[in-house]
Amino acid sequence: MKGQILISQPFMLDDTFRRSVIIMAEHDEEGSIGFILNRPVDMEVNALISAFPEFQARLGYGGPVGHDSIHYIHNLGEELAESMLIQDGLWWGGDFEQLISMVEMGKVKAADVLFFIGYSGWSVGQLDEEIKAGSWIISEISASQVLQEDSSELWKEALKPINNNFSVISEIPDADIYN
Repeated sequence: MKGQILISQPFMLDDTFRRSVIIMAEHDEEGSIGFILNRPVDMEVNALISAFPEFQARLGYGGPVGHDSIHYIHNLGEELAESMLIQDGLWWGGDFEQLISMVEMGKVKAADVLFFIGYSGWSVGQLDEEIKAGSWIISEISASQVLQEDSSELWKEALKPINNNFSVISEIPDADIYN
């Protein structure tokens, strides 16, 4: 599942994950890690990390685990040492000091990287059980879709090719479904 996305099923009530799209960065015998792609945070990265230069990169809420951590996915590839491949054109993490240097030298554009506060994590077998229970829909996504500037319609966009009924449901405003 590494590199795939989890799309919350249309009637999920959990406030953390309702109408969310999660890119899976890791899924192995130790558990699973992903990042919510469509929960932007209105804050600059350098407001959280004083050593980070002013940079208009996007920042999102990655999930309910590790709120004291910053993660990032990017398209810099092997240019950024220690990066881990998620899928073609998309990597997770890497040498943070090198990233700062690349930003300062103008080698990184804001569209190349997406930062997250925290992450979404599951223990061994937990995510598989949630998928079997119907909480998540598994799908594919391109690196360019992951790094797109506006993620406000991502959940709707991700559902449309999966099932025509989901496509119709995705057009109902969020508040109308749950009230």
